[in-house]
Amino acid sequence: MNLLQKLEAVEIDHTSRISQEDEQFCLNEQKSYEIAWKTLEKAYESVNTLLLDFSIKDKYIRKYGVVSEIEKAREECNDAFIRAITIYFSKKYNVEFDSSSIYKSYSFEQLITFEKLLDHLFEQLGGFTFDEMANQQIKNKINEAVYKFEVKKHTLHLPDFLYFEDWFGLSLSYRSEEKLDKLFDALMLFENGMPSSSYAMDQIKYELKEGFNKHAIFDKYSFDIFSKIKSFKTFKNGKVSIEFHSLELANEFANKYLKK
Repeated sequence: MNLLQKLEAVEIDHTSRISQEDEQFCLNEQKSYEIAWKTLEKAYESVNTLLLDFSIKDKYIRKYGVVSEIEKAREECNDAFIRAITIYFSKKYNVEFDSSSIYKSYSFEQLITFEKLLDHLFEQLGGFTFDEMANQQIKNKINEAVYKFEVKKHTLHLPDFLYFEDWFGLSLSYRSEEKLDKLFDALMLFENGMPSSSYAMDQIKYELKEGFNKHAIFDKYSFDIFSKIKSFKTFKNGKVSIEFHSLELANEFANKYLKK
């Protein structure tokens, strides 16, 4: 056996990149998808066969009616499978993927395998693991959201970070909610070393949205549950101050997450 034959004989395990749980989800999803896709394929072939009979074509079955609808259904079937696999990994690992580029890679005539979809996802990871990419995306988002910052003693100051609007008392603007999410995601990653939710942060966001008439939103929010983050405070002018337990921690967060 020559070198080329040996290489061709090597069986590549595409699923070794994912857990057994992930693989089982993909296999189940692929099974349902293939049943739907092959059923539509048979319908497509049957209709096109009937259209060869000119006594039927355009009299009882219009080519650009029935055929185009089946083509559309097959395309939607492919898109649904791509979406199911992509959303699963996106939600489980908190990673955002560009699904649109994957949709464009396939025509309605192509039966897709989940292994091929994994190739697309891992290509977008660019050598990172799912967890590493999730962390990197959190860092990228807060880095892009913060234009100015300053560390004084053990407090990080973000001037003009949020915007409060005055409808029935000052409350967090809708357009600032996403920025606050990015900040809290970064703070929790810094605190816990992994993406994580926090009831304390969720409560702060809730009260900021409810507004000054219902909550003391411009008072300092202190934390006794975190080892790195000590307090959080917003100001009417949009400034945000995050107090850490030491100057070193404040500088570490600023250097890792905010420096361009």
